[in-house]
Amino acid sequence: MDRSTALDSLDLESSRFLVAVSNGAATLDTPLTTCPGWDVSDLVNHLGAIYSRAALVVADRRTKVPDPSELPGAPDGEALLGWFAEQRTAVLAALEGADDDTLVWNWTGNSPASTGFWSRRLTHETLIHRVDVELAQGCEPAHGYPEVAADTVTEFFELFYPRFAGQILASGRGASMHLHANDVPGAEWTLDSAGGNTVILREHTKADVALRGTAFDLACWIWGRLATKQLEILGDRRVAERFQDVVRV
Repeated sequence: MDRSTALDSLDLESSRFLVAVSNGAATLDTPLTTCPGWDVSDLVNHLGAIYSRAALVVADRRTKVPDPSELPGAPDGEALLGWFAEQRTAVLAALEGADDDTLVWNWTGNSPASTGFWSRRLTHETLIHRVDVELAQGCEPAHGYPEVAADTVTEFFELFYPRFAGQILASGRGASMHLHANDVPGAEWTLDSAGGNTVILREHTKADVALRGTAFDLACWIWGRLATKQLEILGDRRVAERFQDVVRV
């Protein structure tokens, strides 16, 4: 995902998130079915804190994690929404004014890295949490750009799947799974963990189970926001269901 697409998508998704938490369909104390133990206020606080940290890191070209004391604390009650809007403005301004070649801190093992890491990461973080709020409201989540949703899946396999690969292999649940987005040409992923290690291929190959749907639906599924039965399934659905059981994010 290029810089322009990432920034436009972050602007769109963060605006949608702010509208969703402000429109009255769900109050700040509405529980989130997709984030057990959290309500809407917890999610606003969480995303706003991520924005504020990223804004500081990018604006000041930090190569080490900021101390929590440097970050603005979130207020209680309805003032939380105004605070979130401020953090949204700050992070968008920082990213828009940044040089993509500048190296800054991030939380991965590849740090420091380009500021583009944050544009991409925050776009996907915001998209999924916007879906959380819309589901809590009982709404059908709005689809975003298909290419961005496809990159949500790619980023998941790059950054987050390694956290669970060992658990899947140790559980004896190794098998192959193919994901195919039907609205983005070439958006295919094959996960094969049957041979004692994990291989992720970006090509069309046969697998124990194949899941087809829009890129947005696949992004929601991979993050546990969509039930397996809501996708087109070919093959052993138990492989896909076991994957979701292990990958709780």
